[in-house]
Formats: sequence, C-alpha cells, structure tokens
Amino acid sequence: MDISEKRTVLNKTLSDFMSEASQSFMNLSLQLKNHPDNADNLKQLDRIFKKLIDFNRTIGIETNNIFNELESINLKLSKAIEENKRLETLYISGILFLSETEMKSLMNKAIITIIKELYADEGFIVLINKEMEIDSIVSKNMASETEEAAKSMSLSVIKSAFENLQPVQLNNIKMQNELSRKTSVIRLGLNSVLCVPLISHDFVLGAVYIDRRNSNNPFKEEDLVFLVSFAKQIVKGIELSNEISALETKLDSDFRIEMMELKKSFCCHEIIGNSVKLFNVLRVASRVADTDASVLILGENGTGKDLIATAMHENSSRKNKPFIAVNCGAIPSDLLESELFGYESGAFTGAVKSKPGKLEMAQGGTFFLDEIAEMSINLQAKLLRVIQTKEIERLGGVSSRKMDIRFIAATNRDINELIEKNIFREDLYYRLKVIEIKLPALRERKEDIQLLIDHFLAKYSKAENKFIAQPEVYEILESYDWPGNIRELENVIHRSIILAKSNVITVADLPPEIIENQKEVIKIQGQKTLLEAETEFRKMFILKTLRKTESKAEAAQILGINRTHLYKLLNQLGIE
Repeated sequence: MDISEKRTVLNKTLSDFMSEASQSFMNLSLQLKNHPDNADNLKQLDRIFKKLIDFNRTIGIETNNIFNELESINLKLSKAIEENKRLETLYISGILFLSETEMKSLMNKAIITIIKELYADEGFIVLINKEMEIDSIVSKNMASETEEAAKSMSLSVIKSAFENLQPVQLNNIKMQNELSRKTSVIRLGLNSVLCVPLISHDFVLGAVYIDRRNSNNPFKEEDLVFLVSFAKQIVKGIELSNEISALETKLDSDFRIEMMELKKSFCCHEIIGNSVKLFNVLRVASRVADTDASVLILGENGTGKDLIATAMHENSSRKNKPFIAVNCGAIPSDLLESELFGYESGAFTGAVKSKPGKLEMAQGGTFFLDEIAEMSINLQAKLLRVIQTKEIERLGGVSSRKMDIRFIAATNRDINELIEKNIFREDLYYRLKVIEIKLPALRERKEDIQLLIDHFLAKYSKAENKFIAQPEVYEILESYDWPGNIRELENVIHRSIILAKSNVITVADLPPEIIENQKEVIKIQGQKTLLEAETEFRKMFILKTLRKTESKAEAAQILGINRTHLYKLLNQLGIE
C-alpha cells in the first residue's frame, strides 16, 4: 500500500470515527440531561473517551510512519538528484579536460569546479616533479607556484596521500587529539579534509586537496567518491596535455633540424630568418632550383625577390654560367627591346656596330626579369616567342640564334588584375608561372626581425667598431609594419649607424616616423576597439618574449602557457 492509499484509508477511518463519536456524544448528552444519575450512561461515555484516546494514539503512530517514509523518500530523491548532478559534472568536465590542452588553464578550471561542487572553503591542485618535490600549486584563486599557496594547506595530508597512494578523508579533526595538535590544523582552522593522489600508470603526478574550515559540516563518503572520479578526469587531461606537449617539442625540434638541413643543402647566405613562412619559401625554391622550369616570384617591394632568384641560380647546375638580371621598370620601354634582344649594325639610327642583348649574354645560364609587369604588351609577345621557341633574333637581324636559358621573373603587382585589364598577356603569365613562389611581407614574419637587425648591424659595422642595439630598439622595430619591408629595415639600420653617437644604437637614433609610430602604438589610437587594442598588445608582447628566448617552448614557459596555447595564439595573431 503506497502513501496515497494509506492517506485515504486514514482519512476515512478518522471521518467515520468522528461521525460515530459525535452521534454518541449527542445521544448521551440528551440522556444525561434527562437522567443525570444514570450510571450506565456514564460508563458508556467513559468507554467512548478511552476509544478516542486509543484512536488518537493509533493516528499518531500512523502519521509518524507516513512522515518517516516521506522523509526517507525525499532523502533518496535528493541523493539521486545530487548523484545525477555530479554525474553530469563529471561528464561535462571529462569533455572539457580532453579539449583543454593548456595545463594551467586545465588546472584552474578543475579546482574551481571541485570547490563549487563540494562546497569546500579552500582547494588546491599540487603537481610534483620526478623527485617528488612540489613543482606547482594551483588554488581556487588561480595563484600559481607561490609560497603563500603552500602555507594555506596541510602538507602532511598531501604527503600521506603521496606515500600511501590512497585517498585521505579526515573529519572532525579538531575533536581528534593527535590531529588537533598539528600546527597546520590550528593555524588554518581545519575541520574536514579530502585529498586524492593523481596517479598515471603507477606514477604520481600530484594531488587534489580540499578542506572545510571553522565548520561542523564534514565531508561525506559520496564526496570522496566524487573527488576520486574527478581526479581520474584530471589525470586524463594531464596525460593528453603532456602528450601534446611532447609532440610539439618534437615538431619544433624537427622543424629546426629541417631548417638547418635545408640551409646546408640550399646555399642562401643572404637570406636571413628562421620563420615557418620563410622555410616554406626556401623549401619550394630548393626543390625547383636545379630544374629548367620557369619560376614566377610574387611579393611586395623589398621582400627579397632578387635574392631568391639568385639563390636558385647558385644552387642549380647553371651556377657557373651567367646570371643576368634586368629590371623592366628601370629601363624606358623604347630602349628595353634593344637591351633585351640586342641589335645588328644599322638596325636603327645610331646602331654603328652590332651589340648582343642581355638574353644572348645569359646563354647557358639564368635570366631574371624583375618587375616583369612593367613590360609593354608588345614586348611581352616577343618574350613569349623566345620562351616558346628557345630562339632569339636581334633587332635588324635576319637569322635566329638557339638559346639555352632558364627564366625567372618577379613582380610586386597583381598579375590577374593586369590580365583582366589587358595590360599583361595571359599566355605569358602561364608560361612564366610553371612554379609560383609567394614571398611574405616582413610584417608577416616579424619573428625574423631580430635576426635581420643583427645581420645589418654586422654588415654595416666596421671591423674595429661593432655596433649593437638597445633592447628597446628591437621592440620598436618589431612593432613597426614595414611597408618597405626588408629593404626599408636595412636602410633604417644603416642610417642609425651613421647617426649614432656611440656604437650602441638607441631609440633616438631611429627615424622620426618610426618613433612616432611607436608613440601611436603606446597611445592606442581612439579608432581601435578594446579587442583590437588587446590583440595588438598581445602580438607585441609575444613577439618580445619570442625575441628573448631560444625556442617556443621557453617562450611558452615564460608566458605561463603551454606550447599548444602558444601555437594557437601565434596562428590567431598571424605570427609564424
């Protein structure tokens, strides 16, 4: 019989009894009124009162039983709701920990969740090293690696968890003679403590510690069960973070090795930098260097297109043959044709004797056409014929000469836009771009700026007077966008050396426009949103840290994040 049915039966019994009792009392009242000396009536009235008392006692017992059962059901229901809530917390936390690969962030989220879920006064996650020494402490207020955090918990409890590799649960500590005399118990006012070791493959990583202070509300057994399960989630998160960190270390090491090997096999001493974007450019250039495929190099002015072209020639089988470079934008259009193709005697007024063109001079070697987009559309047609037929005919000539030339062209303009405007021939474009190499602007590889500065300082320093730059100079130059790219940076360093009063380049030695730009950066212009200003500051701060360190791993450690998080930031901020 359930509670509802019992309640119905009890109500009916009470109703029937009260009806019967009322009628009996009414009848007896009338009889006693007419016969006050009637002893039978008095006995009957006495029986009714006794029956009423017994019934009340029964009702009280049944009522207590019902309430007790209701309390038991409510308790079970509350416990089930609490267990369900904690299972949900474990599930959500498990997903969160597997997606959060930044160690410090993982620990902070974990301890905040534990404090909230178990209503603890204080909570700490302690991580130890291989020597079983405390490596770092993360508390609910996100303090890290501080002596104050270590003073805020019972180290003896944590030590016990480490030594026994078992969870520790202590309740009513102040009532236990041995524990109540502990210095940390008195100092911290500890009443209840839970501590669970973090164990991965029989290796102790650390422990989770929580306590309640100055309170008579002890931790329950189910609290410990939850904390043990939660600790396992933390361990899985730490394992994943460590695996990713190890992989990043290997990738970073592999990249450095690849870069070193590439620079050994691909001679490019004048090309300075260790960024990923530069590595990708050099890797493509090295693969096509010793081929006859035409190459089109794209990039802004001052990015080093000529250096890439030269490096490809020097690393090819044609390196002992001529490398002829012509800047199509530097020679007037009416003179460029004769400059390229040469001419025979009498070909035009002033052509007293025959002269070979630049193309002929490149026989067997490499011909580099810089700023190819500045060439006239008519001359483009003649160049296309040379590339297709591998033959050249001088101006005024009657016969062709067979040519063996490797073509490399470069431009800072958008060729596709020029094709749409009929300024550049589409067929020539496809002949030249058998291989296309896009050079990044200096603002896209700012991590190379320090190396470039040091290179130019060494280049323009005299043997007896080596120049160096103040740290602030590096910071300012790294925050500048460099519209003129590497060429502009080189000019700035050269200028600074000339104007410097000593062999130390200071901020005062930099050009006014760069100093003014830095002032604007510090001021943070009003047009920028808070998010834009924060992003700019993050980029500058990370670049500054990268410049001061030997590796991304070291930079991540200084920044207080792991390498996964650093790589994410580098990608978001456009830093390679």
